[in-house]
Amino acid sequence: TLGFIGMGKQAGGHVGRFLGMPDVQILAVSDVEPTRLADAKQKVEKGYAKQTGGGSYSGCAAYADFRELLAREDIDAVVISTPDHWHAIPS
Repeated sequence: TLGFIGMGKQAGGHVGRFLGMPDVQILAVSDVEPTRLADAKQKVEKGYAKQTGGGSYSGCAAYADFRELLAREDIDAVVISTPDHWHAIPS
């Protein structure tokens, strides 16, 4: 299970790659910018809906505060795609 912090251009590529991995499930995304956050959540949910035959999927949580994502005990790993000066804080 995977979470993403920072949903800019770099994360978009990572999300696309992880969506194609059968042994990975993206459970949550986080960004302070509301439009990027909503777009990332939608990308994940559309990707999983497509994999299940075009149905719907609503299992991706979206957080404006990355600490809420980190507090989840069901996430095994986190991809941090923030600007360089922000890497250390969520880590």
